[in-house]
Amino acid sequence: MTGTLAQIVALTAYGNDYLKNGKIPSNFDSANTTFQFCNKVDFREFKKISLSYKVVANSPTQWFKRLKSDGCRHLRLYYERSKDQGSTKDYKLAGFVGGGGTWLIEAIYDGYSNFWANKWEGTNQNAADKKIWTVSYGNVKERQHTIDLQIDNQSIKDELKRILTEISDFAFDQNLQNWGELFVKAKTTLDSASPEENYYHKDLIPLDNYPLTSKQILFSAGSVWVFGGMGSWNDLGFEDKETNDKYDRLSEQLYSNINEAIIAATNTY
Repeated sequence: MTGTLAQIVALTAYGNDYLKNGKIPSNFDSANTTFQFCNKVDFREFKKISLSYKVVANSPTQWFKRLKSDGCRHLRLYYERSKDQGSTKDYKLAGFVGGGGTWLIEAIYDGYSNFWANKWEGTNQNAADKKIWTVSYGNVKERQHTIDLQIDNQSIKDELKRILTEISDFAFDQNLQNWGELFVKAKTTLDSASPEENYYHKDLIPLDNYPLTSKQILFSAGSVWVFGGMGSWNDLGFEDKETNDKYDRLSEQLYSNINEAIIAATNTY
């Protein structure tokens, strides 16, 4: 998955651990891999009349503590498809900044929810430690109806396995060996006893809090995020219309299943 999405997943997962158990790794803000290229991560609330904002937390840990003190009960991952996709579907835009739909963190209180969105800005491109990004999370939807999106893990595991089988077969049929092997590897992860083993962000979630099925679908989905720009799966095209139509159909379905798997897994705890 993208680095921006990985950070949202980590905030949701570790935030829930703090809200439920008061636990958070002492070095979470600096050591978690989803923050490794960030020089700052803060959290803001906006004033509608003046269009200004107030920084309410200067770090993820501060934000977790503020949420708990304000009575937040749970954090949930939420995804909104683009309202008007036209001829360019979300999966084709997922590799571009701001494309592919919108990911939010739902903070659930008694009787309502607040929704937080992120904004990444390159503020120090020449940083020796590669911490080039400043990230701000804003409370963009206040006191909204609670959604608390839940998706059955086993059902999405079955769906993910099905689409990975179909799209890997397609890749091999088109002599796209490397892509076919990638899809097969992601499918193998769905049955692994240690699905995080070969994933870059091994600290994406507090592993002990999640059942095996949740971890299997999360790390499988994360490893098969093939929707980027030039050179990615999205960059392919086929002269034969029937083949190209199948490619588009499988790609769109894979993108949908990946998103559902990430949501289902993250929101399990």
